[in-house]
Amino acid sequence: MAVELTSLAPLEPIIQQRPLAILSDIDGTLAPIVSHPELAHITERARSAIQALNERDVRMAFVTGRALEMARQMVNTPGAYFAANHGINILMDDVIYTPEEVRPYVQWAQDVIAEVCKVDIPGVIVEDKGPVVAFHYRMAPSERQALAAIEAALNDAEAAKHFRIQQGRKVLELRPPLELDKGTAVTMLAEHMGAKGVLCMGDDATDMDMFRGVEELRAKGIPGASIAVWSPEIAPEVLEATDYYVLGVRGIEWLLEELLRVLPRP
Repeated sequence: MAVELTSLAPLEPIIQQRPLAILSDIDGTLAPIVSHPELAHITERARSAIQALNERDVRMAFVTGRALEMARQMVNTPGAYFAANHGINILMDDVIYTPEEVRPYVQWAQDVIAEVCKVDIPGVIVEDKGPVVAFHYRMAPSERQALAAIEAALNDAEAAKHFRIQQGRKVLELRPPLELDKGTAVTMLAEHMGAKGVLCMGDDATDMDMFRGVEELRAKGIPGASIAVWSPEIAPEVLEATDYYVLGVRGIEWLLEELLRVLPRP
């Protein structure tokens, strides 16, 4: 069960390791949750700290449900690594890795969108992310009714049967049912970066896969810690699955700036 992180003292055995890697979710972690996904942006404090940490040779990776190009635009940090679409698309050293078995899901996703958009569900935003489709219902007059309507529409959409359904913060996502997630991305990225210490940050149920990845790295002898971002919407199981928590995006800003304070300059 997570305990509140109020100083860097519990993390010292990790942050003393070189190279140190930070793997972070974006929305709800570095960027506040907003009504429309296209309006989200990383806070200036977080962006400034990320760029400064990058200059101190901290390996930075962003593990997100966003499509790759959108994630790159939001972060805009040279040399950063990415795992987009919940680990389906990996960007390492300017090379994008996407398994061949993902290909048919791009068309099936289009078929799902075409079917579901025949149904008028007020306040629901459909986000097309290639092989992944997200239905955001935060702006719906009734979130419960909107979610029920989305689920009913998906039940009637033949192409939706190809996907796995994942519930997040006011969003329902369809993902290819492949052995790819934020957890597999965390282990792959950390090993590729040669990380000797790992900090992993996230706020949602989908980030529990990331925290599992940290556990797998620890089992291999790589020190690591998982840090949840508390909000009134956080699911109890997220706190149960992680080591520490901070209070909101401001807590992450504090953490990044504290790391800058103690990490040596190049």
